[in-house]
Amino acid sequence: MEFANSIFLWGLLAVPLPVLLHLFFKRRKSKVDFSTLQFFHHREKYLAHRRRLRELLLLLIRTLALFCLVMALARVLFQSTPYAFSAKTNVAIVLDDTLSMDRKIGSGSTAFELAKQKADEILDTLSEGDAASLVFLSGRQGVAMTRKRQMVRQIIQDARVTGGTGSYSAALKQASGYLASDGNPNREIYVLSDFQSNQAPSKPVELDSMKGLRIYFLPTGGNNENLSVESVKLSTRPQMVNKRMLVPYTIRNHGENDCETEASLSVGSETVSTVTVSVPTGKSVGGRFEYVPDRAGFLSGAVKITDRNLALDNSRFFIVNVCENIRALLLETDVSNKIRSFHFLKLAVDPADGESLNGVQTEQGFVQELTQKELEKQHVVILSNPQPIEPQAATLLAHYMANGGTVVVFAGGNINAQTFAAFEDKKLQKLFGTKAPADFSGITFKGPLSALNEVLQMDLLKWQRIQELAPSPTGTVLAESHGHAAMVEEKIGSGSLIACAFSSRRDYCNWPELKSFPIAMIHLLTYAAHDPQQNAGVECGRLLRFSSGEGRVSLCTSEGRQVQLPVEKGEAVFADTWQPGIVTAEHAAPRSVAVNPVPAESILACMSAGRMTDIVAGKVNVLKTDAGIDSQIRSTRQGSDLTGLFLFLVMILLLFEILLGNGYLFSGRKGTARATKEVVP
Repeated sequence: MEFANSIFLWGLLAVPLPVLLHLFFKRRKSKVDFSTLQFFHHREKYLAHRRRLRELLLLLIRTLALFCLVMALARVLFQSTPYAFSAKTNVAIVLDDTLSMDRKIGSGSTAFELAKQKADEILDTLSEGDAASLVFLSGRQGVAMTRKRQMVRQIIQDARVTGGTGSYSAALKQASGYLASDGNPNREIYVLSDFQSNQAPSKPVELDSMKGLRIYFLPTGGNNENLSVESVKLSTRPQMVNKRMLVPYTIRNHGENDCETEASLSVGSETVSTVTVSVPTGKSVGGRFEYVPDRAGFLSGAVKITDRNLALDNSRFFIVNVCENIRALLLETDVSNKIRSFHFLKLAVDPADGESLNGVQTEQGFVQELTQKELEKQHVVILSNPQPIEPQAATLLAHYMANGGTVVVFAGGNINAQTFAAFEDKKLQKLFGTKAPADFSGITFKGPLSALNEVLQMDLLKWQRIQELAPSPTGTVLAESHGHAAMVEEKIGSGSLIACAFSSRRDYCNWPELKSFPIAMIHLLTYAAHDPQQNAGVECGRLLRFSSGEGRVSLCTSEGRQVQLPVEKGEAVFADTWQPGIVTAEHAAPRSVAVNPVPAESILACMSAGRMTDIVAGKVNVLKTDAGIDSQIRSTRQGSDLTGLFLFLVMILLLFEILLGNGYLFSGRKGTARATKEVVP
């Protein structure tokens, strides 16, 4: 209980005044001598008690009336959470800047614009010396507790909706931490959000200190109708110049009404194709665009739709590295070796130097001369019967695979337990086993290479020996023969290593001499040559990591913004991925990345009132966004004003005083004995 006008509490000194006046003017008994009492009427004793009771009631009513009047003037305020009027107020504003806040509301603006307006009104309720902090629900950097409220106001006005999602638990804990950094007892958290259902925490958030903390929710709501480009899934195969490229897409209707939209394919700044798509309520509709690149290089584009309800998910970006041919590096490990390890493989995939007849362009090199810059140009790196790989080369190859590259290793007599000992990944160290004799024929392709079984007759393949392969539980068998794994793929980061249980020469089997060998090898390299740049992408709000041998990395966003990032331990980290678009890097891998909104944020269903207040393990005050914030905050901040109640009690008590004082209550008119003296002449 608090008093808004505590100076009037001095009036409590007047409360005993009726008692003092009663005692001062109390009639005292006096003795009067009469000659006889025979002329007096008899008076019942209980009537005197009634008079005394009425006087006591009048005394009590007047005292209570004075007390209630003083309480009304002092403005008694009652609240469950104490509020210190003499102390300053610290507030933490949690502003929902996730994608769903871009939804339209009844006024035609967005939920985020309404939230910014209400945040501005909250700052207006603060007085000189009060402090404020800002926490973004998405997790991007806000403002710690400060008394520079104008700075907080400016950041709120400049804020934009992101394409990311958020966490109420993380945001509330961060806001609570800001408030705990200051010992002010008046602590308030305001959450301005649409309270999207898929963001609800699995259990109520427990804050470190709930005592004295007031939490306010301001739900913005809005339209739940929405169409979104749910996905754009490009093939991971390298795209070639003057060859058809397919761009599959999926459009989702998250609303409750059937919708029709226009879907378009944009390449660079040009719209190259447009179709009309009907999407039933709650359903997804797929389609695909076709495009023929006319030049090599990075090709950036997007699939876009028209939808007025929420704009940020109307586009989904992609990035493609279009090349003239698949680039394969044939890597030797023994400089002094005079045996042409790649003779049959080169005849199979690239028989005429410089012509790339099969769409594969090969280069030869040595492990000792390997550089990161050289690796960045290659789709596939091929090793044949390698000797033990030195740590420096192992680090380069591991980094190449982690960033999406593929290494293909053919078996041979030199492979042993030391060949891949320099690699940190245990899967690679144990992948190749011993060489075993074999007396069987044929090979069966599996998984992504299984289509070869229909076009190739492999009965002529005769095995003399085979390298035992020990794939990990997560490895994929691409081919096998009579229960023996012939090709195994192990995922390493974003890339992979493909181990072949046979040699690229004729010492394991006769396959290099067969006509099926070129066809199978071209398919194998095409499968292996998934470009690490191919549709490389992240969701908004995720960190982007670029590998570089330079001291700094230069980035350029779709908005034309230039960013310089320092490189530490060979890596640069870019955290400002809140807006969808294309990020391009210089002298780094990956070279281009598509940043897209989080698909789950396109579902605009909101929490019910009960579920919304269950976000926090404690009392929550829900304010109305369609009314002025100032009056609501001041009312809840100060508590329930009991002034009206005390004034009402004063009126009731005065009414009783009038009735009782005029004899309407306890009048005793019935049977009242009068003391009279009759004089007999």
